[in-house]
Amino acid sequence: MISSLGQRLGLDRAALAHGLRLALAAWLAYAIASLLHVGNAYWAAMPIWVVSQSAKGLLIERGVFRIGGTLLGAAAGFGVLWLGLTPYASLAVLGLWVAANASLVHLLRGMHGYGALMSGMTASVVVLPSILHPDHAATVAMARVECTLIGVVVVTLVTGFWTPSASRRDFYARVRRLARDAIALALSFPVDEADARERAILQEMAGLQANASLVAAGSIEGYRRLHHVDALIVAALALTAAGRTLSERLNRKGLPPGALDEADARDLAARLLATSPEDRQEREAQLAGIGRADASVLDALDRIVLADRAFDAEPGSADARSFRRKATYLAPHRDGRIALETGLFTGAATFGAGALGYASGWSMGELAALGICIFSMVLGSLPDPKAVAPVMLRGVVLGLAAALIYRLTIQPSITTVPQLVLSVAPFMLVGGLARASRRTAGPALDANMCFMLASQAVLPAVTDRVVIFSEVAALLLSVSVVTSGFMLLPPAGERRALRAGRAIGADLMRILQGSDTSAALRRPVLRLSLHIEKSAHLGTRPGWSLLAALNLGEAIGRLRRRLAEPTGDRASRRVLEEALADLKAMIETPGATADRLESHARTLADAEAAEILLDTANALRASRLLLAHAGGSSFSPSS
Repeated sequence: MISSLGQRLGLDRAALAHGLRLALAAWLAYAIASLLHVGNAYWAAMPIWVVSQSAKGLLIERGVFRIGGTLLGAAAGFGVLWLGLTPYASLAVLGLWVAANASLVHLLRGMHGYGALMSGMTASVVVLPSILHPDHAATVAMARVECTLIGVVVVTLVTGFWTPSASRRDFYARVRRLARDAIALALSFPVDEADARERAILQEMAGLQANASLVAAGSIEGYRRLHHVDALIVAALALTAAGRTLSERLNRKGLPPGALDEADARDLAARLLATSPEDRQEREAQLAGIGRADASVLDALDRIVLADRAFDAEPGSADARSFRRKATYLAPHRDGRIALETGLFTGAATFGAGALGYASGWSMGELAALGICIFSMVLGSLPDPKAVAPVMLRGVVLGLAAALIYRLTIQPSITTVPQLVLSVAPFMLVGGLARASRRTAGPALDANMCFMLASQAVLPAVTDRVVIFSEVAALLLSVSVVTSGFMLLPPAGERRALRAGRAIGADLMRILQGSDTSAALRRPVLRLSLHIEKSAHLGTRPGWSLLAALNLGEAIGRLRRRLAEPTGDRASRRVLEEALADLKAMIETPGATADRLESHARTLADAEAAEILLDTANALRASRLLLAHAGGSSFSPSS
C-alpha cells in the first residue's frame, strides 16, 4: 500500500528520503534563525528549496554564488541609500542595478549567473522597504545576509552528505562516444537518411554542450575539461559536416556515397580514434582504402584524435601541450538580445512597481513591488519563461493559500518561539515531499518560497485580518501581473531559433565578405539545433539541414581561398568572381543563386574550381529554408 501511494505521489524511496532531508533542513534553518532572534527568520528556510541540487558540485557552487550575490546585492542596496537621492531617483538607480544583473544571468556561463540573480534580488530587498521605512534598511539587509548564511550552511550540511557527485565520468563517456559516432557517420554518411541522422547527432552535440558547465560545477578538473569537451564537439561537428559534403559529392558523381555499413564504420572509427595524433599517414591510408580520404574529413579527424588523446592526459604532458596549441574551442554562448530584453523588462518592472507603490501610498505597495521584482527576475532568468509562468502561478497560489490558512488558524494562538518553530514543521514536511516528487517539484518550489514569505512566521504575530489579506493580495497581484506578461510572449524556442537563424545568415554574409571564417558558424548551428529540439515543428520539413548551412560557410571559404591563390587562368578567375558576387543574393533567393552557381560550374575547365561551386550550390539548396528564415521570415509550420 505504501509503495502504491508513493507511486501515485511521484515518490520512490530515494525521493522520499530526499524530501525528508529538505524538510529537515528548511525547518532547522528556520529554527536556528528564530532562536537567534534574526529578523525575518523565515528567510533562512528559503535558500533550502533552491540551493539543494542533484549533484554535490552544483550544491556547493549554488551556495557560494548565493552568498556572494547576497553580499554584493546588500552592498549595492546600501550604496543606493548612501547616495541620498530622492525616492524616485533611488528607485531608478535600483532599476538599473536590477536590469544589469538580470542581463548578466544570460551572459554568464553555468552557475555564475545565479550570483547576479541574487545580487539584483537582494538589492531590491534592501532598497524597496527603505523607501517607506528608511530606519529599517540596515536591519533588513543584515537579516537578509544572516538568513542566507544560515540557510546555505544548513542545506549543505544536511543534504550535502547524501548528494552524489556529478556523473562526470558518464558525461565524458557520452562526449567520447559522440566523437566515435561522428567518425562513423562521416565514414558512411547515408544520403537517403541524412536529415534524420543529422538531427540526432546535432541534438546530442547541443545537449552535451549545454550541460557541460553544469557537470563541471564545483570541480577544478571539471572546468579544465570544459576545453576538451568543446574541442571534441567542434571537431565532431566539423567532421560530420565534412562527411555530408563528401557523401553528396560522391552521390553527385554517381559513386557509392559510403563504402561501409554502420557496424563496420563503428569498428573503423574505434581504430582511427586509437591512433596517436602524429599518425596522420595511417589515418589517411585507412580513409583512402574506403574512398573517403578527403582533406576536410582528415583535418577534422586529426582534431578529434588530438582532443580525445588529451582527455585523460596530465596537464603538463606532451599530448596536453599539443592540444592547447592546436585545439579549437567554442566561445561561451551569450545571447545578447535575450539579455537586453530581460534587463529592460525586469528593470522597468522594478522601477515602475516601486514608483507606483510609493506614489499610491498603499501600505502593501512595498511587498507588491518586491514581488514583481523577484518574480520577473526569476522568470526572466529561465530559458523558456512562457512555459514556466503557469507553473509558477499555480505554485504561488498554493503557497499563498497555505500561508493564509496558517495565519488565520494557527498563528494567532502562538506565544513563544518554540511554539512558532513547531507550528511550521507540518507545512515544511509537506513542502519537502512535494519538492522531491517528480509530479509536483516545479510548483512546489514556488509554493514553498511563497509560503515562507507570506506566512510572516515571526513574533509578535500580526492578527489583523485586513493586514493579512492585504499582504496575500499584494503578492498575488504581483505574481499575476508578471506571469501574465510572460505568458503573452511568443514561444521562447521560436524566438531564439529565429535569432539563431539570423545569426547564421549574418555569419554567412561575413564569410562572404571575407571578414570571418566558417568556424564562426559552429556556435549558432549548435544553438539553433538546441532550439529546434525544443520546438518540435521546426526542423521537420525539407531544407532544414544545419550541416548544409555549416558546409555552405566552408564552401564559401574555399571559394575565397581559391580566389586568393595567385595561380589559375584569367577566365576561371573571372567566373569565380562572378559566382562570389552572385552569392550576395543567397539569403533572398537561395534557389536561383544555386542555379547560377551550377551554370558557372558548367563553364569551368578547372575541375577543382567547378567542384567548389557545385558543393556551394548543393549546400545552398539543402539549407534554403533556413536561409529564408535568416532573411527575416518567421519560424512557423506553414513556412
